[in-house]
Amino acid sequence: MRSIAKSIVIGVFYLLALPAGLLALVFHKVLGSSVAFEFFAQIFSLTPGILGKYLRMCYYKQTLAESHLDTEYVFGCVITKITSKIGHRVGIGMYTSVGQVDIGDDTVIANYVSILSGGRQHNFDDPEKPIFSFNEGFSEVSIGTNCFIGEKTTVMANIGDKCIVGAGSVVVKDIPEYSVAVGNPARVVKDRRANGAAKTADARTGH
Repeated sequence: MRSIAKSIVIGVFYLLALPAGLLALVFHKVLGSSVAFEFFAQIFSLTPGILGKYLRMCYYKQTLAESHLDTEYVFGCVITKITSKIGHRVGIGMYTSVGQVDIGDDTVIANYVSILSGGRQHNFDDPEKPIFSFNEGFSEVSIGTNCFIGEKTTVMANIGDKCIVGAGSVVVKDIPEYSVAVGNPARVVKDRRANGAAKTADARTGH
């Protein structure tokens, strides 16, 4: 009974978000503009309570290259690129900014995280050029399945499956799967499989 009621609630919010979703898609596909997408993403990011929770979930399901109705977008978080892909059961924390990404299933991203569209968004090679004149060079950042990205982390490079990135880290180089990484710049301090192997060995020996 509860699942039926939840499905009805989601259906109502899906219809509420649909005009914004359709307008964003028309601007993107017909006019090649992300203005409408960004406008509604910012409005819905600041919509409080359960109203905002379901509006964000439905809006991103309608507009992103991939998003699902089991993903939680917390108050204040914004997805800035309509071409982003976000997997099942992903949680994105409060006031987190997400650029061009491909995020795997079951990954949790904490509050105040910044995920950039790669590490070369701006080319500052010529110091004589005004800052605003530099071209943007967006690239996709991949974050694997079942990862945890700690609070106030900045991500500019890929992160493999089943990784944990400590709070306040700055990821400027790719992090391999099963890693625990911390620091600025982030460095791998542990392989999570080693811990599992040690526990298995203890169980076999009875220690």
